[in-house]
Amino acid sequence: MTRLLIVSNGHGEDTIGARLAVRLRSLRPALEISAFPLVGLGQRYQAEGVRVDGPRRHLPAEGLTMHHPRLLWRDVRAGVVGLTIRQMAWLRRARPDAVLVVGDAFAQALAGLVPAPRRVLQPLVSVHHGIGAPRPPLARTFMERIRAPERFLMRRADRVYTRDAPTADHLRRLGVAQATYLGNPMMDDLVARPLDVPGAGPVVALLPGSRAYARHSVDMMLSALARLGRVRGLVAWALDAEPQPTHGWRLDEPARPPFASAVWRAGETSVTWTSGRFAEVLASADAAIGTAGTANEQAAGLGIPVVAFAVPPAYGEAFVANQARLLGGALAVVAAEPGRIADAVRSALSDDDHRAAARTIGPERMGGPGGSDAIAADVAAWLASGPLAASPA
Repeated sequence: MTRLLIVSNGHGEDTIGARLAVRLRSLRPALEISAFPLVGLGQRYQAEGVRVDGPRRHLPAEGLTMHHPRLLWRDVRAGVVGLTIRQMAWLRRARPDAVLVVGDAFAQALAGLVPAPRRVLQPLVSVHHGIGAPRPPLARTFMERIRAPERFLMRRADRVYTRDAPTADHLRRLGVAQATYLGNPMMDDLVARPLDVPGAGPVVALLPGSRAYARHSVDMMLSALARLGRVRGLVAWALDAEPQPTHGWRLDEPARPPFASAVWRAGETSVTWTSGRFAEVLASADAAIGTAGTANEQAAGLGIPVVAFAVPPAYGEAFVANQARLLGGALAVVAAEPGRIADAVRSALSDDDHRAAARTIGPERMGGPGGSDAIAADVAAWLASGPLAASPA
């Protein structure tokens, strides 16, 4: 029985890794798959029935350790150094037949400790991030470019899957001959029916993200939404429980449909809270306000105009600027002020330039569905061919 270890390092990367594991099990039922999430506890794998191995811990920065000195300090105090040492030791002892890395240079470096052939999916960095970009600060060196040390790691992999075709072309020109683009797994599993959202007016998706700062960012979104009059907000809520209504909002229990956990109302504006219905939220949206990494990109990839604002330190100005370079005119970045956010959403709902950019640039930069199936099929064929004999460790 072939044993595959999936190594990933982030919320979005875990989602992609779990999605690939499901596809691989359907293609090769006898394949023994385990996952080692370097960040967090691996809930996304567990939800799909994938065995989770290795030392794990929930840390305050939730995978954004290097995004801000305050986040780094919080994780250092919480034991990130000791955790990383234990993870490295575990990987050196691991003996799978093959490794699939879903992540950045850090994940690739740690996975390189495993004495087994590996393939890499780099879903985070695109050549588009570098267009017109200033020199990044030291902490973001590997977040906005695929640098020489990461390319060295990639050359040691059997194959490297990129998030878009221009990035694969760029890597091949720089000597990563095995770089290829088979599709972007972020755009899979997003086909859904629109929800019957109560109220009147256009639907604005609120995408506050899956980390703790979502409670602050959704409060800012709600303040902006209340200024828009007759619109319907639709929250894709990923934390445990939604907050209680404040600042002029009230519960509207008679309007609550079966798919919603709550409906709030403030004047002519209504907000419907959902959980576990992300694809349906996007299918229903005319525009979006987002403070998330993957969710913003998925919305833009579906042609939805997105308005974003920074929520430091986790979703900081540098991160937002980097995301804006990736998504081009599909993402409008504004100051974290309710009035400015409301004006940008009003424009996104009516402005031809923003909507046109979202319809064209978003899907062009993100690609269409099918990447997970294509990558899983390619990995399955690689495993069937005996990667231990064919690939470098």
